[in-house]
Amino acid sequence: MYEGIRSPVIHTPKTLSEFATIAYRYPSAIIWAGGSYLMSQKEYYPSEIKDGIIDLGSLEEMKRITRNDRFVEIGAMVTASQLLYAGKLVLPPVLQETLRTLASQIVRRQITIGGSLCVPDIRLSLSTTLAVLDAMAEVKYYQGGKVSTHWIPIAKLYDKDGKLLLGSQKALLTRIRIGLEYGDYQRFVCVEDPIRNTDECVIVAFQASRSQNSLSKVQFCITFPSKAFHISKDLESKLSGMTLPIHPERVNTLSYELVSELTKMHSGISELQLERGRRIFESFLHDLNAQSLSS
Repeated sequence: MYEGIRSPVIHTPKTLSEFATIAYRYPSAIIWAGGSYLMSQKEYYPSEIKDGIIDLGSLEEMKRITRNDRFVEIGAMVTASQLLYAGKLVLPPVLQETLRTLASQIVRRQITIGGSLCVPDIRLSLSTTLAVLDAMAEVKYYQGGKVSTHWIPIAKLYDKDGKLLLGSQKALLTRIRIGLEYGDYQRFVCVEDPIRNTDECVIVAFQASRSQNSLSKVQFCITFPSKAFHISKDLESKLSGMTLPIHPERVNTLSYELVSELTKMHSGISELQLERGRRIFESFLHDLNAQSLSS
């Protein structure tokens, strides 16, 4: 059945310097992190792979989690399961909730942080939450034997449709950085499975700070996995500075402003997804109202 198809060459760098050498010699090689997304693709293997596969599994320097007084740094080869276990005392609650929703416990042991962020054509839960947390990604670019390093906000890694924007050069996301200052109100919701039910899935992350029933530093991201990666600076600005409780009519108006933005800026989002996104957004504002009235 697979006559004439050979197994690809597997490169296994043990340091980032070795990776740079291999990336220079084999510019078309596929980068393999956990493999959970690549192996889920129809007819991915066996296939013809010109320069083979670069397996990142031996890069110990990309498996570290470190912390100081200002931020946590997480290597790109840390798995979702490892991060959830190690980060219970240091990770924002919204990120912990996001990690718990990533597939099954078995699959979480395989999913890597960098691999989840670097899926080229579909956005998943982790990208949505890290964008809301203002997380940064360290990306190394390899061209002509030279290496350049850039820190890029997670929110800037993707276009408005959620496609990865690392460019045409060989690039490697090596670690992410998350600040330890974040809002006291955080919510994450994922409706439907982003892989199995891509065209029905909606992913939403939200955070804000509250002081004397006043909202500030509101950050909000809504993702439709294969259609849109949306951060509304206009809605964030309108919500920041509002006094709680927000009048129900105002909540309704804001939710339809979100739908209007999404419809104007993105094509292909279904009516079901738009309504789900609107209601999730509304639910956050009603929840904030309820908490302000009960305090």
